[in-house]
Amino acid sequence: MANPKSHLFSLSFFSLLLFHSPTVSFGQTLFVFGDGLYDAGNKHFISSNRVDASFPPYGVTVGEATGRWSDGRIIPDYLASFMGIPKIPPILRGTANFSHGANFAIADATVLGSPPETLTLSQQVMKFCESKNKWTNQARSEAIYLFYIGSDDYLNYTMNNPSPSDYQKQAFVDKVITSIEAELKVIYESGGRKFAFQNLAPLGCLPAVKQANGNLKECVRLPSEMAELHNKKLLQLFVELSRQLSGFQFSFYDFFNSIQNRVIKSKTYTFETGMAACCGTGAVNGSSCSINNVCSNPEDYLFFDGKHLTQEGNLQAGHLMWGSGPELIGLNNLRELLVLPLDTTFIIADIQEAMAATRPRQIKIESL
Repeated sequence: MANPKSHLFSLSFFSLLLFHSPTVSFGQTLFVFGDGLYDAGNKHFISSNRVDASFPPYGVTVGEATGRWSDGRIIPDYLASFMGIPKIPPILRGTANFSHGANFAIADATVLGSPPETLTLSQQVMKFCESKNKWTNQARSEAIYLFYIGSDDYLNYTMNNPSPSDYQKQAFVDKVITSIEAELKVIYESGGRKFAFQNLAPLGCLPAVKQANGNLKECVRLPSEMAELHNKKLLQLFVELSRQLSGFQFSFYDFFNSIQNRVIKSKTYTFETGMAACCGTGAVNGSSCSINNVCSNPEDYLFFDGKHLTQEGNLQAGHLMWGSGPELIGLNNLRELLVLPLDTTFIIADIQEAMAATRPRQIKIESL
């Protein structure tokens, strides 16, 4: 885990000014939005078909399948633990205890479109708005709003558009970012102030994508390129929202380079391989994960199935998101965001500095 910092607020790579910081808040509420990487079981409640994550070998490391797309715990589980609160239950489990927040994420979620048997980001935010009276105004304002969304938008786009022009690529990214902006503003109007985004992984490095494209040794260029374009625009959006919206605070975790590092130099990060999945069939186990084709040592793998991380991969990502330094996090890591006073105002002087801080670092070794 990253070494604890002696300072309370990370100035990181932004040029900024801090004004009046009278009261430190320690939020005890976490709201989670996203896709299968963050799904804690919502898919089980909405699908009329078998949901693989509700059956072994999913959950094999923790002894039971819980609807999480991993062998065990997922990133929001670890972040809740670091916050000192229980794991956040899926919103569709109506009998759950939602006193510390709710998980709205669901497998196959997108930002755009209306895919079947899932919830788009807009629908997840709508469910939050319908449920918001479960929490006090203070709880909602001090809460962390955690996001990972967009992977399926770009995977679907690149599958249907294998040779887009530069203009078409940017136009699609702009549509996704504009939709995300609209939903963030809805949450802001409902009292949200602390936003934590995990940017998109290098999508061409997912075993499912490599296997489907016949690129077994190298990552597929176009999906990763779309993710990079998205991540750049997403950071720009957060900087702009910090200027536009009073009290808007954020943490931005560079998941792209964390995963790219672990694919390229897996043994440096304790994995035997970052190329193939633990569970599945095909040259890199990119599809059809089942009890009949799961590895015996998931902790040696970065990916559990063709698209999702192992518990060990989630643990490492959770530690980095919680406590990493400016080489992977901006504006604050999640630990710092949690205690940042609500009325702290940032004036961010140079967006180019923010962009430069998340330039590709394939050789950078993070501290864990």
